[in-house]
Amino acid sequence: MVKLTIAASCFVASIAGGQDTKCPIDSMAPWAMVSRNWSREAGATWSNDSLRRALLALERRDQEPRREFGKRVGDTTYLRRLIQLDQETSAEVQGILDRFGLPTRSMVGAAGASALFLVVQHSATLQQRVLDLAKRAPEGEVPPSALAMLEDRVLANSGRPQVYGTHFNITPEGLVKFAPIDSRDLASRRERAGLPPLDVYLCLVEESGLRVDRSTLPP
Repeated sequence: MVKLTIAASCFVASIAGGQDTKCPIDSMAPWAMVSRNWSREAGATWSNDSLRRALLALERRDQEPRREFGKRVGDTTYLRRLIQLDQETSAEVQGILDRFGLPTRSMVGAAGASALFLVVQHSATLQQRVLDLAKRAPEGEVPPSALAMLEDRVLANSGRPQVYGTHFNITPEGLVKFAPIDSRDLASRRERAGLPPLDVYLCLVEESGLRVDRSTLPP
């Protein structure tokens, strides 16, 4: 099984960016409002614009080769390149954390903070460190959906049930297998974190060209 995941943030970002989809997206649903309100930057200021630009460039490097992930998940050469890329970006993020601490909304804006979290989704060695820093950050300083996804990854990687249902692994045949999920209050937890309902998320995953093993989902 391929130990590479497509972060849910990729799908949430595509919604926020207006990307075409046939999935049933309600842009006025509470989860969508949470995501949109946190991401809004109109009239906002931040203290480190050069770091923000560096993070946005890092995000582009991380995401560009993943645009065809669903179609190329069985391509071992492609996957090796992704692993190499993740090692390179992880080293860059580590340097940023060592120098600046956690880039927050007030430091790099909503887009800059989200970029850091998106890259860290692909860096297992930094996830616990960033999660610990994020949980100590003041309210409103870190993206709620990205924090939820990061918590899921740390829980799943330690053998505990995830609590938002965002983490999955993919077989070489392109079959998505979700890590165990604590389904209690799942819908409301996802809503508060600015994540779409699980059925919408599954639709977006399948729309990307992957297939979901529904036996790994909660009842």
